[in-house]
Amino acid sequence: MSCRVGSPVELFERPRHTFVGHFIGSPGMNVLPCEVSRGGVHFAGRQVDVENPPRRPLNDRHTEIGVRPEFVLLSEQGIPVDIVKVSDAGRYRIVEARCEESRIKLLLEEGVSLPESNACVRFDPAHTRLYADGQLLE
Repeated sequence: MSCRVGSPVELFERPRHTFVGHFIGSPGMNVLPCEVSRGGVHFAGRQVDVENPPRRPLNDRHTEIGVRPEFVLLSEQGIPVDIVKVSDAGRYRIVEARCEESRIKLLLEEGVSLPESNACVRFDPAHTRLYADGQLLE
């Protein structure tokens, strides 16, 4: 059994395992299935820029991207989603969106409006990381 070591900031911002990322924080990190092909990382058929792109083929490895709700942004263009739930959390709202079979959580500050239809999200590339078999790809 291995022990996860690091400062709280490191464990929160750059978890080495998807379990740690999902477990730490409220809400936890979004862990989304992805495909690594055609020279890039793809989620829901769209290319996603990640902070740690693969340097070699990831043959037959289970790949996922991890992005904290703080770094999922509403956008006029991007990954189309359906808004399925909005929860008030004081200074911000927790928005739960669905893209195909995946649920994506994002945080929305007070006063920011939600689109009534045709919502899209994008992920901040500096805070979107690639994981292979649950481990941060380095």
